[in-house]
Amino acid sequence: MIVKKGFLLLFSLFIMFSFVAKTYAENNFVLIVKVNSEITRATEVMLNDAINFAHSYNVRLIIVELNTPGGELDSVQSIMEMFDTSEIPIVVFVYPVGASAWSGGTYILMASHIAVMASGTTIGSCQPVTSTGTPINETKYLNALIALMVNHAKLHSRNETIAKLFITENLNLDPEDALKYHVIELIANNVGYLLSELSNYSLVLSTDKYGSNVWKFLPNSSINETTNYSKIISFKGIDNARIIDYTPGLNYDILTFLFNPLVYSLFLLVGIGLVFIGIKTPGIGIELFGALLILLSFIGFGAVGINLASLILISLGLMLIIAEIKTGIGVLALAGSFCIVLAAFLIFPSPQWLINPSTINEIRLTLVAFSVVIGATFSFLAYKIAKLRKMKIKVGSELLLNSNGIVIRKLAPVGEINVQGEIWRAKTEDGSTIEEGERVKVVARQGLILIVRKEENA
Repeated sequence: MIVKKGFLLLFSLFIMFSFVAKTYAENNFVLIVKVNSEITRATEVMLNDAINFAHSYNVRLIIVELNTPGGELDSVQSIMEMFDTSEIPIVVFVYPVGASAWSGGTYILMASHIAVMASGTTIGSCQPVTSTGTPINETKYLNALIALMVNHAKLHSRNETIAKLFITENLNLDPEDALKYHVIELIANNVGYLLSELSNYSLVLSTDKYGSNVWKFLPNSSINETTNYSKIISFKGIDNARIIDYTPGLNYDILTFLFNPLVYSLFLLVGIGLVFIGIKTPGIGIELFGALLILLSFIGFGAVGINLASLILISLGLMLIIAEIKTGIGVLALAGSFCIVLAAFLIFPSPQWLINPSTINEIRLTLVAFSVVIGATFSFLAYKIAKLRKMKIKVGSELLLNSNGIVIRKLAPVGEINVQGEIWRAKTEDGSTIEEGERVKVVARQGLILIVRKEENA
C-alpha cells in the first residue's frame, strides 16, 4: 500500500513538473539582473545563479544592468567565461542614465553578446591597478589583459583597436562615440525601448576566414537564408516578452559582507585571538567562536569554497550546541543555531531558483525554525543540567560528609554512631576514645566505616 502511494506521488510530481516546464518553455521571458556595486566573488556567485535560473526557466534573453567602478580581476574573468559558455544570449546594459562601467565593467561589457549603453553613461579606464590603487605597468600583465579584451572584441565583431586603447591609454567613451566606433550595438534609455529595438535584429554565429567563430548583430532584413550560419538567434517578438526581475538570495548579501577585505581580515585576526584565549581558558568554549570567525575569513580570502564552508558551518553549529551542555551558559547553543542558519542561507541560492518561488522560502523558514527550536531545546536542557549540578546532593554517602552524629557505642577507636537516623560503624580520626552520648562530626569515609572527630563544642 505504501509503495503504491509512493509511486502515485512520484507520478503526480512528474506530471506537475512536466506541465510547469512546458508552460515556461512556451512563454516569452527576459531576465533582468542588476549589478550596482563593485565586482567581487559575490557578484560572480549571483550571476552564475542567475544564468542557471534563466536556463531552468527557458528564458530567451538575459539583460545585465551594469553600474560599477570595476572590481576583482579573478571574478571579472570568471564572469566573462560564464558569458562565453552561456547558451542564452546576454545583453550588458550600462544603466541607468549617467551610470558607468569602468575597468572590470568594460571587460564584462566586451564579453557580452550585445552591448548597450544609456545616455550619459561612460565606459573605459581599464588599466589594472594594485590593491592600493597603483597602476600596473608590467608588460606581462598588461599584454595578457590586452589579449583578453581584444580577443573578446574580435569574438563579438567589435573594434579591436579601441578595445586595446581602453587598457593602454585608459580611454573613456560616451554612448555616442562607443556606437560610432563599433564598441557597442545600441543606445537605449530603458528596457522597453531596448527590447523594441532588439525585435528588429538577430544574433548570428558565423565563421571568419581563419575558421574562428564570430558573433554578429544583424538586422533581420539582412539575414541571408542561403548563408551557412552556425547559429541564428532571432529576437522577433522580444518586445512582448514578460520581464522577470532577478532577486538575489540572502547569500548574496552575506557573501558581499564576507568578501569585504576589511571584514575578512578583521575576522582572521580576532578569530586567532579568540582561539588562543580559549586554549588558555578551557571549559568556556570561546575557541569555537574563534574557529567560526577564522572559517568566515577563509571564505572571504577564497581559501574555502562556499559549499565546503556550509558543511563546516553545520558541523561547527552542532559542536557548539553539544558544547552548550558542557558550559550551560546558553550562548553556545544560540551560536550553534546561528551557524546552521548561516549555512542554510549560503547553500540555497535566489528565492526564485525553484519552479515555485515560495518553495525555497518555505525550506529556509523550516530550516530557521528547526535551528531555533534545536537551539532553544539544548539551551533549556543545558540550563537544567547546570541547575542540577549546583544543587546539593541529597542522597548517597557524600551527603554524610560534615554531618553531625551521636556515639551510641563507645569509639575506642572503633564503635558505632547514629547519623541522620542511620547506624554506622565509625572510627576516630586520630585513634582517640570517644564515650557514648558524645557528639561527633563525619570528616571522611573508608568503605563502610565513617571517619569522625569529636565536636569541639560538644
